[in-house]
Amino acid sequence: MKKYLSLLFVALFATMTFALTSCGDDNDEPDGGNGKASLTINGQGYKEHSTTGANSTVTDYGTSLGIKIESELYPANSEETDFFPRAHISLEANSVALAKGTTLTLNDGYVEMIEGAGTDGMYGTVYDEIKSGKVTVSEVKGETVTLNFENLKLADDDNKTVTINGSLVCDYTKIL
Repeated sequence: MKKYLSLLFVALFATMTFALTSCGDDNDEPDGGNGKASLTINGQGYKEHSTTGANSTVTDYGTSLGIKIESELYPANSEETDFFPRAHISLEANSVALAKGTTLTLNDGYVEMIEGAGTDGMYGTVYDEIKSGKVTVSEVKGETVTLNFENLKLADDDNKTVTINGSLVCDYTKIL
């Protein structure tokens, strides 16, 4: 009887390992499920990596200096340890009271699509001419601001473009 009981437990443990096995990533979110960035750049989902320690930020420097938006994003299918490729977004807007529904007037900025690094430093493409689209504030909650990107299109020197859509949750700082 002990022998049969032991075999039963072995069989039970063997089947439990298959029952607890997971298959791939069922997440259809463009951000890979981190909830802070739900952006697409040229239709590809992007997210923040928690291991970099760099959160997306909105800094309000006051009436005359304006607002700065910064974000470092990675393809949604990338691993937390991947350093390349990535997108660095840096935008400047006129200073306004940030409230739900406010459309930001962008006056400068760029998106740098960084592909890798070599002996001469990082390489990629910089898109620094704002062509069209808009960025609106969809939520202000405590020390965070959620921005909504609607077909924000920037061009490089050869007039090739990147288009950003979706939302981005940013840490918010107001400097007086």
